[in-house]
Amino acid sequence: MPSRSEMWQRVQSSYDVVVVGGGICGCGIVRDLAERGISAVLLEQYDLAYGTSSRSSKLVHGGFRYLKQLRFGLVFESVSERRILLKIAPHLVKPLAFLFPIYKSSPLSLWMLRLGLWLYDFLSLFRSPKLHKMIPKSKLSKVEPALRRDNLVGVPMYYDCSTDDARLTLENAIDAAQDGATILTWTKAERFSWDEKKNSLR
Repeated sequence: MPSRSEMWQRVQSSYDVVVVGGGICGCGIVRDLAERGISAVLLEQYDLAYGTSSRSSKLVHGGFRYLKQLRFGLVFESVSERRILLKIAPHLVKPLAFLFPIYKSSPLSLWMLRLGLWLYDFLSLFRSPKLHKMIPKSKLSKVEPALRRDNLVGVPMYYDCSTDDARLTLENAIDAAQDGATILTWTKAERFSWDEKKNSLR
């Protein structure tokens, strides 16, 4: 990653695209632009991943909760993007297991949950980090000894992924810079003006 002074030396008089905000979205966008040969500059008023992108749940989820809303397209898109991240950043994106215990008093029945988990695996084209499974009660003491056993009906386990979100943001910015993008941190975008002669923003 070039130094801050080196980045300022790379500043051009014009760019095809100006990206404001150095979170994961901004860094991902400028990386994609740079890889396509489009001249781009990213402006971040603080440091990279300063805001939400360093204070997230650290979860790269496939959108399991959206199944209840019947948003199958969104789930398919989410699990597809999760698989891409697993492939291109295996050092940052790791499988993470979740237990979903169902009790007699739970509003969701076990058969309905298992149906949803099979659908979740199907929408990932059965290429999730691992397919869901049922945890036998005899093995619960090893998997999760603190789990309450009273009126327990069943315990499915499914997988999403976790990540180092700040590092993922930084590596997107590094890739963008290596491909020619200009990354300016501690640089606040205050306003844009219209250049009448060039018929463009400046």
